[in-house]
Amino acid sequence: MALFQYSGISVESCVEMEDEAPMRYEIDRLNGLVVLHCGQHGEYILTIGRENLAALVALGTEAIQQLATT
Repeated sequence: MALFQYSGISVESCVEMEDEAPMRYEIDRLNGLVVLHCGQHGEYILTIGRENLAALVALGTEAIQQLATT
């Protein structure tokens, strides 16, 4: 059960990642989703659709560019 659910987002925990946290992904072609696994044993999971993944990548790219200028 989610700790918080609002506006299409279901939150079950908060995760902070160290610099070298292991990550991998799986593709769920049937449902058009990507499942991102983080942590030594993939214990933290983000399931996200194509459009939201593209938006997340764009946001992350912008953040990286901002970090590079500071």
